[in-house]
Amino acid sequence: MTTLKPVKKENLSVKVYNELRNALIDGQYEPGERLIIGELAAELGVSITPVREAIFRLISEQGLEMQAATAVYVPFVNSERLWEIYQIRLQLEGLGAAEAAKKITPHQLDNLVSLQRDFLANTATDPKRASYLNRKFHFSILEAARMPTLRNTVESFWVITGPLLKVFHVKTAGLDYSEDRHRHEAVIEALRARDSQAASQALQDDLRWGGKMMIDWLIAREKEQADGEARPEPAARAARK
Repeated sequence: MTTLKPVKKENLSVKVYNELRNALIDGQYEPGERLIIGELAAELGVSITPVREAIFRLISEQGLEMQAATAVYVPFVNSERLWEIYQIRLQLEGLGAAEAAKKITPHQLDNLVSLQRDFLANTATDPKRASYLNRKFHFSILEAARMPTLRNTVESFWVITGPLLKVFHVKTAGLDYSEDRHRHEAVIEALRARDSQAASQALQDDLRWGGKMMIDWLIAREKEQADGEARPEPAARAARK
């Protein structure tokens, strides 16, 4: 069940686009899920036209894909594409962290500390909440960098991977970081010290660690699916005897 909110009449296509984009980032939809334009329009309280315009914009940004004339789906992201996205995020978010170290305010730093505290408190018990807090942590650093173009570019990758991240966090629920020094702590220390190089390195270390864990999980999942498809059905095996 999604939590899309009805929108007002002005700038409808933009508002619908933002609502759907945020829903993808939040993982409200799963990979392979079909989106029905009429149902979305009814849920948002608008006509079909702004929904269609928003969907075509998201298709152009690879957040959605069209498999037939009217069949719109949330795309699957394979391990190869996920690796590519993480390599780009390493560079962009590393730059964002370096800039944030120069510009972050005490209030923004306190907010990061609070987000990290809540994140650690939820990792083992509420994976969806932990996933949301992790995203807020990263976006807050980009906000502190005051580079809106960079932020928007990075967000576009979260639109693509948000649905997969939801599945990953649910499938790997139960991870507990409370007794270990989480990599976010090094990012916070570097930002507090106004050390751009250390902030960039710490953020990239966090992405490498999390990215490897997620890519390894996806590779194993793909292998399991491939093995299942290659394995003959019981009736077929019996016929060969």
